[in-house]
Amino acid sequence: MTNICTFSNRVAFVTGAAGNIGVALCRLLAAHGVAIAAADLSKDILEERLAGIKGIRAYKVDVRDPESVKTAVDSAIKDFGHIDILFCNAGVWNHTDVKGVQRFEQMDYGQWTNLLRINLDGTMNCCQAVLPHMIANGYGRIVNTASISGEVGLPGYADYAAAKAGVLMFSKTLAMENASKGITVNCVSPGMVAVGEPQPTDTTWIGRRGSADEMARAMVFLAADESGFITGIDLPVEGGRTLGPVNAAKL
Repeated sequence: MTNICTFSNRVAFVTGAAGNIGVALCRLLAAHGVAIAAADLSKDILEERLAGIKGIRAYKVDVRDPESVKTAVDSAIKDFGHIDILFCNAGVWNHTDVKGVQRFEQMDYGQWTNLLRINLDGTMNCCQAVLPHMIANGYGRIVNTASISGEVGLPGYADYAAAKAGVLMFSKTLAMENASKGITVNCVSPGMVAVGEPQPTDTTWIGRRGSADEMARAMVFLAADESGFITGIDLPVEGGRTLGPVNAAKL
């Protein structure tokens, strides 16, 4: 039987590569023989966390800054010759000035703007930098990291939920615009993701948090050569959290 995740001399550009999901994604891509341009705010941290992974180069990038993104993308194309896959994985959800949730009417405008700039504008900046190259080559896979908060909301995190909802609709529109050019655009929407081993929780039907590896496997599937007939979808990876009340009667 044919492997459902094969890659033909592919190069992936991965943002947020030093994060929990980003590291797992880079490891899995390398295991599939994909060359990786790994991008994050700190090149030193990138190289430390991705040490030992073959076929990888590190690039410093601030996804909020279009020029920073363009410089990193141009460097990666020069180094590798082409970019076939883009993972817009850079993102933050935490509030810097408070601990945990924050009601919307108490939210500082600068905080709101920063979360949208990283999560939504960052995705836009990366897609805009890479798309012309993909269009010229007639091939591309774009996988954007969204969130279940963009599907159903997240009280206390109106800024993050709004940004991720924007990522979802942006991705669907981009999928329609580029389907005839050999380019697919899809989203993976993580739920609760553990750092390290997934802990038990009573907030998902599966009864535990997800792992970074589980998120990475979904992302790699959508980036594979065989996934060319899948575009414009949002793939929730969240243990059934959005199905309905977890405390409903279990038969």
